[in-house]
Amino acid sequence: MQRITREAALWCLLAVLAGALRLARLDLPLTNAEAASALLALAVLRGESVVLPNPLLGNLQIALFAVFGADDFWARLPSALGGVAICLLPAALRPSLGRLPALVMAALLTLSPTAWFVAREQGASALAWALALAAHLAWCSDRPRLAAIAFGLLLAMGEDALAPALVSLLSALVAGASPAAMVRAWPVALLSFFLAATGLLLRPSGLGDALYGFAQWFSPAPDALSLNRLAIGLLISEPLIWVGAPLAFVRRPTRSALAWLVWIVVGAAFALIGTDRNASALLPLVVGGAGLAAGVYDGLVRAAIARPSWIWLVAVVLFSYAGLGVIQYAGQGRSEWLLVPVVAAAVAFTLVGWLGWATGDYRRSLADVASASSALLAVYTLSVGWQMNLARPDHPGEAYRRDAAGPGLLTLRRDLRQISARTTGEAGALALQVLGPAPSALRWALRDQHNVTYGDQPTAAGLVLAPLKTQPPATGAFVGSSREIIVRASLNGVVCASLPQGGFDCSSLARWLAFREVRGLQTERWVIWLRDDIARRGSGLR
Repeated sequence: MQRITREAALWCLLAVLAGALRLARLDLPLTNAEAASALLALAVLRGESVVLPNPLLGNLQIALFAVFGADDFWARLPSALGGVAICLLPAALRPSLGRLPALVMAALLTLSPTAWFVAREQGASALAWALALAAHLAWCSDRPRLAAIAFGLLLAMGEDALAPALVSLLSALVAGASPAAMVRAWPVALLSFFLAATGLLLRPSGLGDALYGFAQWFSPAPDALSLNRLAIGLLISEPLIWVGAPLAFVRRPTRSALAWLVWIVVGAAFALIGTDRNASALLPLVVGGAGLAAGVYDGLVRAAIARPSWIWLVAVVLFSYAGLGVIQYAGQGRSEWLLVPVVAAAVAFTLVGWLGWATGDYRRSLADVASASSALLAVYTLSVGWQMNLARPDHPGEAYRRDAAGPGLLTLRRDLRQISARTTGEAGALALQVLGPAPSALRWALRDQHNVTYGDQPTAAGLVLAPLKTQPPATGAFVGSSREIIVRASLNGVVCASLPQGGFDCSSLARWLAFREVRGLQTERWVIWLRDDIARRGSGLR
């Protein structure tokens, strides 16, 4: 009986961790962006004629809805599985990159708050970039047919395919893939694209949908995030990657390192010129940065394992003190928090200098401090991702989050079902009119209502759902109660403001960095208007 190696056990542990982090709490309410694609898949399943800008995602959601029902979990599952695949695909790099560097890269992607967030809240982007990474790795390992299959599946993702496809092609060429092999594999890619776009020939219109999706990539998105917000999110969420990535070029760069640099450079260019700018635009930067940083952290891990030292423990204590100091001062609204990490670093490097002078070996002490700080950065990265994705997934103050489902979205759906059940005996059977432009998240929440009409003109319906300032029909007496369904937050006020007497007040910035505290939330409220006679029936009165 063959024993499980330590390396195989570590890969299994990473697979469990990546799956647990990305599949947990997928049943939370969909955001507007997620609900838009889920509604299209649901419309196809109900026999309506619609265009799917992302045919592969749409076909997967249609199949899941047909088997398991239209639910938040199944709508998010393809993207979440794509996020898990991104974390585990570095296993294919073991022959070229090395066993430990491949494990380190997988660990960096597993912990990455950006990759974690994109897999849970950004539609099909994680799946698209997983296919791009799979194609890149297959081309680099001289498996052109497998690469062509992955590339064809990627093209079937329509509006989400262009940037990942170009990054995958360019990086594979830089890494040394054969252009002739790519050309010979094109028939396989086209067949894969044809089958994926048409849903195994069940939806021939998927070919036209994919072409429409390519054109949609150039259409401006009204709710795109600003570059400043994306840059801030990347800076505070990914220090573990961006501390290690530049150090990969201290030595002469390899072709593999240059290929990862293509992911970063081309991905950054698409983030600058892209119209639908969101956290998914940063995913190639994170993947490329993790590929570069893996070799650097590989050396630190080996050093920490091979030569344990008391300076490592001292550095952990010092940097932990710095982190706790930041949180303490930020909670008090004081700006002294800026000095705490500087003091801790100064003390640590003073110890390194003294120990190096005493022993004549500076490199070992520096490696101990670097590995200790890297371990704490890993803990910080995990805590940031946990807070963003699991602890407070409905908090709109995160840099990557366009909007969040308000606390009233679930209660609104529950209240409508209860009202209908009390008045008609069946949940979702009471006729409902929705006035005004309903956001996608609200339409998705109303998916189980059997008799819903959308329009701008009030009718004689007894149950009306309308924005806060819209009045119900004039006929009859109505009672109304509002629900907070969408919450947004601007980060424009999160700055260091100058004071009249001189100096700066950085309390708002400090509180946001430590707790993501944001003032002046923007809420979108909708009102349930219930006609008096229906309200009486629902309450048991006649």
